Amino acid sequence: MKLSLPTLSIVGLAKASFFKFLLFIKYWLYVLLLGIFIGLPGGCNQKPNSVPGLERISVDLSESRTGKLSEFFEPSIEYIWLEDDSEEAQLNAGLHKILFHENRIYTLDIYGCKCIHIFDTSGKYLSKISAYGEGPGQYLDFDDAAFVDEEIVLLGVFPRKIMWFSLEGEFLRELSFRDPIGPGVFSAFDQRLYLFTDTRDPGDYFVKSFNKSFQDTIQYFPFHPERLYGNFSGRNFFQKSTENLYFGMTYLDTIYQVDKGNFMPKLVFDFGKYGQDLDEIKRLDPGMESLDFINNRARLYFRGQYLISEKHLFTLLAYEKKAIFLFFDREQNKTHLIEKRLTNDIDGGYDAPGLQYSFKPGKVGLKVPGRDLYETLMEKKNNMGKAEFENWVKNQGRNFAETAMKARASENPVLIVYTLK
Repeated sequence: MKLSLPTLSIVGLAKASFFKFLLFIKYWLYVLLLGIFIGLPGGCNQKPNSVPGLERISVDLSESRTGKLSEFFEPSIEYIWLEDDSEEAQLNAGLHKILFHENRIYTLDIYGCKCIHIFDTSGKYLSKISAYGEGPGQYLDFDDAAFVDEEIVLLGVFPRKIMWFSLEGEFLRELSFRDPIGPGVFSAFDQRLYLFTDTRDPGDYFVKSFNKSFQDTIQYFPFHPERLYGNFSGRNFFQKSTENLYFGMTYLDTIYQVDKGNFMPKLVFDFGKYGQDLDEIKRLDPGMESLDFINNRARLYFRGQYLISEKHLFTLLAYEKKAIFLFFDREQNKTHLIEKRLTNDIDGGYDAPGLQYSFKPGKVGLKVPGRDLYETLMEKKNNMGKAEFENWVKNQGRNFAETAMKARASENPVLIVYTLK
């Protein structure tokens, strides 16, 4: 599978300073002098590690193996049961994004209640943002949220606008837009919003950036009709580590680091003989034929969902129905391919079938209904001897067991929180 760095042809600027533009041109003249062919069909690409600072993720499925949580995470796991007993809670479904901010947890249920529940860090329900309607201060849909200057900003809102709420959930103000505004993130590194919009309009761009007053617009990644994009919300395309902002898009083989308003290629996947020919997917009829191929016969390609820290990158791959965890050690430049679940050798509790959420930089994990966690606890009790189980519950598995007992009759989720090394 050919590797590409489609950057020179996918970065556009609007109202950017002349100085930034000169820096942009200077950087890419340097790249071109290295002999890297950028993003043009039919080009012959050199190995991506010839670009200084570019991290190459080589994937060889013959090296896949079993794996343990302790290889990639710090030796402690946090369990948070979200206790909301209201009838309209609907916390057992949805929750397309869960964000930790200061001393609160925000759960985004985009298709269910179309609301945001707010909890304290122990999981106690506090309040919610629920403003469904067609009038001022209301929305029919929203797709994302970001925190800006101690306010929560709703993004991807329909009708087309951006809405501000207090951290407690009180509506503050809104700003209407003529053009669609999609999900995204606020970067404290440069005090700008970066928003993704799934466009199919020639001349339009997938990514737009604004300062906090929504001026000084910069546009990136123009739509090219000959390329394969798919239909994705882009809700997870932007990810933060503690020190940087990153962007990765489904079907691209490159993850970009945002540096002073420029998207610089930082990590690139080399799937080798296991890579999917994207032209093959593009030739399929949209709908069931394409869906059946992707779910059952597709080879490797980047799916646009990933978690990242300064030390590791994680993404979930699929090869002809077989799911594979990919952990890339950025310090050692080493790829780890893990089959099936990650064995929980930290506290011996729940084995992770995947990682669903980036709660905040460095904190990732998943949600499990309380009843399911309790069933896991009972399975361990049945599989262990009485003395062994009692000793485990009092020591290594104490936090897991206490949370499972509290949530044993609940469909509400328990958040399982891992800290990335």
